[in-house]
Amino acid sequence: MRNKRILHVRLPCWKIFPSGVVYLADHLKREGYTNQLIVDLSLVPKAQVAQELEQTIAAFSPQVIAFSWRNIQTFGPHDNSPALDAVLKFDHSNRLWEKAKSAYSASTMVIDHIHQIHRNFRLIKNATRVAPLAQVVVGGPAFSEFAESLIKRLPEGVIGVIGEGENALSQIVGEGDLDHENVVYMQDGEVVRGHDDAYYDLSSADPVDFKYIAQIFPKFDQYVNGFIGLQTKRGCPYSCIFCIYNVLEGKCLRFKRPEVVATEVEQLNREYGVNKIWFCDSQFCSSNKTVDHAEALLDELIARKLNIGWTGYIRLDNLTRSFAKKALSSGILSFELSFTGSQRIIDELRLGYKLSRQLEKFQMIKDLGYRGQQIKLYLPLNAPGECPETMLETISACKMLYQLFGENNVVPWIFFLAIQPGTELERRLIASGYLKADYNPLSYNPFAIKKLLYNPPPLGSMVARAHLKATQEAQTQNIGTQTLRELEKALSV
Repeated sequence: MRNKRILHVRLPCWKIFPSGVVYLADHLKREGYTNQLIVDLSLVPKAQVAQELEQTIAAFSPQVIAFSWRNIQTFGPHDNSPALDAVLKFDHSNRLWEKAKSAYSASTMVIDHIHQIHRNFRLIKNATRVAPLAQVVVGGPAFSEFAESLIKRLPEGVIGVIGEGENALSQIVGEGDLDHENVVYMQDGEVVRGHDDAYYDLSSADPVDFKYIAQIFPKFDQYVNGFIGLQTKRGCPYSCIFCIYNVLEGKCLRFKRPEVVATEVEQLNREYGVNKIWFCDSQFCSSNKTVDHAEALLDELIARKLNIGWTGYIRLDNLTRSFAKKALSSGILSFELSFTGSQRIIDELRLGYKLSRQLEKFQMIKDLGYRGQQIKLYLPLNAPGECPETMLETISACKMLYQLFGENNVVPWIFFLAIQPGTELERRLIASGYLKADYNPLSYNPFAIKKLLYNPPPLGSMVARAHLKATQEAQTQNIGTQTLRELEKALSV
């Protein structure tokens, strides 16, 4: 039945373009399912979310309801997170009133976190109640990460999709065989898991039809003035110990044709005035193969003379002079990359690059026409293997970049490793006794939750206090830069 009505529901999260939902809707449209609707509950006031969903279901009468669940964990491990501030103050502040205040703040955040999870369960369960004949599907990054835990708390009959969803959703909508799809569901009280035979063939994908997307996504226009996320490929060949991209997308790199991505950018720019693109791959540039592919895309963008700016995560060590020139001339807005100034930590985290080579590439960027773009360094502090010497190495490397690009243009974005299920980091921490083998990664216990932000002794207290002091004193200055200054003072004592 190609006339099936399919409702895509983006569960509430912060406002960020729902790229995954858009790709799925476009894929189904190309298979002949044109009767679709996208509702983004992130754009709906909290108090109206449940009513909005019920009214949409009642008006649209969908036969398939596909939920996308993006976030689930409580405490963001980065320096823009108020939850991180609360955890660090509770554990490391010397002021009793700050500890008490942070305990209250953290408690309200945990309560809100619990409320959000239960709200999402209620929204999904209500959908099965309001539309009892509809097939309900749940996917998205959060669900994929905790699939077998979450599916047990959903009504029998709901199908969960793990990782990319095109092939699985096609089978679900077409009522096909799910044995060879990466899905999970409950049957007779037991979890049933299918296994996918192959990944989606990105090389055969046509450009997203954004004219169609704008028709079925009534609030599409609320995103056109910000960043629109587009994928150029899927998969990650690296084995960073804290990351789950190579679990969710696989290690095999699969590429969209450069002309296809460029056509998507051109549609968005010329038809809707979009001028900011975020290439939302796990990394826009990583291996030599991905640099060649990215360069071919930049050639397409330059040839089309589009008035756009773009950015995405980049591994600098494989960049060529040719790519760097084209990045600068095609409108790159910022260079965003994981960074630590210690080769020992790079090796410990299995980041897979040489610091010396990365620093050479920074110099190359400066020499080829750098024009003040932000250099954003995603900098893990107190990672496994960290010691005073490695921290001083990182501080020294950041100083080199300040001298090269100007201190105001270099933004060390401090974060602490979040422990994700299924990663090498989790396995190591269970083996070391830091985590119990049967720990619950979705625990509501605030003490268990904060332990999933990895900032252990003996350096944890020093790092936390440096960060807290920087947060208090930085004001308009960059918090990451100020944190490194405070750490250098503490380490020199």
